[in-house]
Amino acid sequence: MQQVRTVGAGFDLGGLGGGLARLGPAKLAGLAAVALAALLAIVLVARSAGTPTGLLYAGLEPAEAGRISARLEELKIPVEARGDGTILVPMDQVARLRMQLAAEGLPRQGGAGYELLDQTSPMQMTSFMQRVQRLRALEGELARTIVTMQGVRAARVHIVLPERESFSRDAPPPTASVTVTTSAGQRLGAAQAAAIRLLVAGAVPRLRQEDVSVMDGNGVVLAADGGMGAAAGRLGEIRVAQEHALQKAVLDLLEPLVGRGKVRAVASVEVEGARTVARAETFDPLGQVERGRQLQTEQENSEDGRGQAPVTVGQNLPNQQVNQNATRSVSAVQRNNETVNFEISSKVEETVREPGAVKRVSVAVVVDGITDAEGNVQPRPPAELERLAALVRSAVGYNQQRGDTVTVDTLRFLPDEGLGTLASAEGNVVLGLSGLQWAVVGGVLVVGAGAGLILFRRRQQRLAAEAAAAAA
Repeated sequence: MQQVRTVGAGFDLGGLGGGLARLGPAKLAGLAAVALAALLAIVLVARSAGTPTGLLYAGLEPAEAGRISARLEELKIPVEARGDGTILVPMDQVARLRMQLAAEGLPRQGGAGYELLDQTSPMQMTSFMQRVQRLRALEGELARTIVTMQGVRAARVHIVLPERESFSRDAPPPTASVTVTTSAGQRLGAAQAAAIRLLVAGAVPRLRQEDVSVMDGNGVVLAADGGMGAAAGRLGEIRVAQEHALQKAVLDLLEPLVGRGKVRAVASVEVEGARTVARAETFDPLGQVERGRQLQTEQENSEDGRGQAPVTVGQNLPNQQVNQNATRSVSAVQRNNETVNFEISSKVEETVREPGAVKRVSVAVVVDGITDAEGNVQPRPPAELERLAALVRSAVGYNQQRGDTVTVDTLRFLPDEGLGTLASAEGNVVLGLSGLQWAVVGGVLVVGAGAGLILFRRRQQRLAAEAAAAAA
């Protein structure tokens, strides 16, 4: 019977009750507190693991996320808010909370709209305040409509309605400006910018489409007055497309040589913004060609009558003798004039550069170092970098006369630490438990292990003392 009541060496189940009785009230209370804490922690973990969370909203602005979190706390709803604008609630309440918050106007996209006119009484507002409130409502409604476009995360609209000055017949035309913030990885094209201009111009009286300016969150003008912004937007799209094509060409060329993820390439393309025409005419003095020849001959004959008798009336009388021995002088002159015309050869060159033509290309390439067997990263030799640079120059169509530049260097890449917390309900969850729940479980295990170790040591000490007393 004694062997049945003994499990292991030195641990008697029959003496467990007596051992607990000898601990005293204080120690028993401590053990009871530890057991109660462990039980509560287990219940908390089991309850938390049994109620999974679902994604309510993601990518909210900090102010909007704060308003929604405050409203959920007022409704006594467990809420988990993250820094990236993600709000998590119990999975079984996601649909109901979305409908309830939508009925309350949350989240607010694009600011307040016509509900501003319902918040105040017209009797308490001046005419100026009414105009400002109506303008704010119109701006908010337009911003809400713009946010519904694909790829647009946030938008702000500013409308200027100038008042008619004194002693003037007409008021200045209204103007508007729109700032658009796109979602991650999205770009607003020229067609979408034109659609936004048309939308705003159609909602404001006397507002022309060319008087609406559109820019993105990076300060890039997508559309401006006179349509120049649309042209600039098209040129920007051409430039970005060419830069992406060059970067892809460089990566496709170098990644098989140095390894995937060990090369980074950035291309910058400068494009022609206006249509230019250059005309050049050159003459070759050595290339003479006879165009025509002209020959002119002049001949003149003259006779000199010196020595003859003068003509008188008496010579007409009969039987009058005239001197026949007078001498005469005869002269002849001949002149020849020849003119030869030569044509000098010339060459006319006319060069036309349309908008979007490439003016200059710059490419910067960074290659990771070489990792040896011990894990140390060494820079690549200059000869290898020069060979890589020659390959890059051939891939991007390097033109020295155009002023293109290609730079290839080697640096040590830092390890990728990830992209941060994702906006999903499964983030930071392992085996159905979140980080906080794992911390509670770990704390309970540490406390329980410590208490068990203390009891085990005291049990060993008591048994050793009893054995020593029995031996004495």
